[in-house]
Amino acid sequence: MVLEYSIYDAMSTGLAVMLMGCSTGLPAIALLSELTGIVRKKVFMDKFAAQAARLGLVFVYSVSLVVVGLWVLSSSYFQSAGVWVTYDIFWKTGIYLSFIASLFFSLYYFLWNRLKKHKTIHIVIGLVGLSAMKMLLALLFWGVFRELLVIPEVVPGLDSIFLPILTQVFILSAGAGASLGLVYLLVRRNRDDYGRDYYRFALGFGARWGIFFLVLSPLTCAWLFLVMPFSFDYTYTALPGAVYAGCLVLSSLVLWRIVRSPQPLRNKAAIVICPVIIWTVFVFRMVSYLEFAAMTSDEPLIQTFVRDWPSLY
Repeated sequence: MVLEYSIYDAMSTGLAVMLMGCSTGLPAIALLSELTGIVRKKVFMDKFAAQAARLGLVFVYSVSLVVVGLWVLSSSYFQSAGVWVTYDIFWKTGIYLSFIASLFFSLYYFLWNRLKKHKTIHIVIGLVGLSAMKMLLALLFWGVFRELLVIPEVVPGLDSIFLPILTQVFILSAGAGASLGLVYLLVRRNRDDYGRDYYRFALGFGARWGIFFLVLSPLTCAWLFLVMPFSFDYTYTALPGAVYAGCLVLSSLVLWRIVRSPQPLRNKAAIVICPVIIWTVFVFRMVSYLEFAAMTSDEPLIQTFVRDWPSLY
């Protein structure tokens, strides 16, 4: 049976993946900002890293709770669904990884001031939490991806399209985390009140991270093309690819406006609209990923809504 994947399914899936991805994107930005602050000896970078870590911890906790909830559901609904995610090892591994990620990233955030003179230990703690969360998301995405491809492999091979797709999701998640971090700075402006100079710096600094990761994400498309050169079909991927490219350019321009503004706090509309544009990126990347899976599968399970739209190719 082939399932229909409507535009509403794409919007909800894209939003879910973007928000789940922020559980790795924001911790990554926090760690990179902390490292940059150490190298350049900038206090504002350290403050920005701490705020990114605080927001990232919220996403880490949220994803961990979702995993626990899905584990509970797996004992009832999923058992009758006949899917791979009914295996105990899948959920036991997920629970362990979510616990490790929550524990170590909690230590990373709450020991921020106590470990100021022990930055190496602090960064190692953060890296352990980030690595556990990345492995958790990789496990969840692989569980879904494996069902879509109807393949027997337990672990994806080096020639699998899953690896470049997963890498792109992580990169785009960092871009999404940067954009949501700007909204968070705006919301917390009056409560934290680090001063006008700090917010002028932090908004521009966060916007630069967003531009960096968004511009970096298309490089994984070349990797994807290399692992599937003989089965690549542009018929149903050209349109979502064009939307993806257009939204990347648009979001980068919006972020660049924030970077170049002498008073970035006045660009509230740009700060708020940017996550919406990046959400659109995720919506159409999910469509492309499903089409890529269909190209490599003998029995595709999902038909996307772009098949009912005019083809660009």
